[in-house]
Amino acid sequence: MLIDFHAHAFLDKLAAGAVSSLAAKAGFTPFTDGTVSGTEALMKSQAVDRFVVLNIAVSPRTERHVNDFAITLLEKEDIIPFGSVHPDSENALAELERLKKAGVRGIKFHNEYQNFFVDDEKAFPLYERCAKLGFIMLFHGGADRGFSPPVKTEPKCMRRVALRFPEAKIVVAHLGGQDMQEEAVQELADTNVFIDTSFSAISVDPSVAERSIRAFGADRVLFGTDCPWDTPADTVAFLSKMRFSPQEYDKIYWRNALKLLGE
Repeated sequence: MLIDFHAHAFLDKLAAGAVSSLAAKAGFTPFTDGTVSGTEALMKSQAVDRFVVLNIAVSPRTERHVNDFAITLLEKEDIIPFGSVHPDSENALAELERLKKAGVRGIKFHNEYQNFFVDDEKAFPLYERCAKLGFIMLFHGGADRGFSPPVKTEPKCMRRVALRFPEAKIVVAHLGGQDMQEEAVQELADTNVFIDTSFSAISVDPSVAERSIRAFGADRVLFGTDCPWDTPADTVAFLSKMRFSPQEYDKIYWRNALKLLGE
């Protein structure tokens, strides 16, 4: 089995514009057209059984629309949709309740696109409610190639959140910190957070990634690609260069995901 815990897809009418603008901003070449059907086709062709679609409320104004889309994806057997809330939205707490009632199981925060530092206390009521409702919170970790410093989810800032909410289900993407793997190990390996492997196949040396995964432990690592910016096949090939046992690979590829999802 293979579960991709980090992918992106968009409404058909928005996909072309979203993918082209994001590609231009960060200098990436997409591997899908960004539609749900296009993403499903790629995942199926590369032996992915299920995948998490991460949505981002880039502003309070887009919050409800983003979550409406996430809720529609619950109809798909192969998709696990995550919603999103914005800390500047007066409706954010109500949106969390709506998402929980609908059956959504996770919330995505991307502090660069949402323009707030991860340890800004204005977001703490949202983190607290997410923890109480049992949501998985998945954060972009570290730098983002499309944004200039300062980095809004530095590992040291993410550590403050992890220690403040030890009961929360937290996933920090990109091995805990894009372009900040050493800091991620130092600041986060001894906390409660999970990490995912998204975008690492094209941005991290395999030896560095292996050290990071071993520091966190195979029990706290999730397979992820960041599709459409990378593919499952590339990420599997990347991980195959490492020296994990079959049992450890099973945990990374799917067992940890199911456990975190409560399945």
